Amino acid sequence: MSKLQIKTLLAGNIYVPYTDRLKDGKTPFQYAVRAYIGGVNGQDLMGVVPSFVGTVEGTTIYVATFAPNNDAYAPISSNPNEFTAQVKRLIVPNPISGPSVNPEAFDLTFSTASDPLYTPHTFHALVNQPQILNNGFCQRNPYYFNETFAKETPRLGTVTLYGPTAGDLPQQLAGRFFNQGGLSASASALGYAMEDCASAAEKVDPKALQ
Repeated sequence: MSKLQIKTLLAGNIYVPYTDRLKDGKTPFQYAVRAYIGGVNGQDLMGVVPSFVGTVEGTTIYVATFAPNNDAYAPISSNPNEFTAQVKRLIVPNPISGPSVNPEAFDLTFSTASDPLYTPHTFHALVNQPQILNNGFCQRNPYYFNETFAKETPRLGTVTLYGPTAGDLPQQLAGRFFNQGGLSASASALGYAMEDCASAAEKVDPKALQ
């Protein structure tokens, strides 16, 4: 008998917030356009098992390669006050698709914002909307930022989303978006089992929105 251990993973997700899942015009959900996962230090294929499990449970997750490959983001060598992060989908080589390919997903370049576009509370509200699964259910994955290690830092930067011509995303999302507000932070996360979407919305923890 063998024991599978997955020590560390990197993840990158693209969500559409404020999706009207209940058709009531007021209850916000987030819809996952793409979810990516991969291992650190060149061990990208460590994301294969969690990708399979997540897809079976209602969230389509793609194995990806990340740069930097051991952290959420890294300073640009020419300007240490500016940071970057990059995600590429990893299509594992097989007899049908041929050699491994890495279509671009998205790039981020950003710096610390002296005049933030949004408050931290805005981002707390965004990331804590229940997620719509592809099986008709929803799931709560609350993030808590009220710990001493949160180190919330407002950011401002450019987001590049790569469409099907050069990358992995739907054409409707492709583009380069300047002066976008962001937030870098550490958080404690919890994951709940899938549930009815109305129930998931009712059970959102107000403490996660603080």
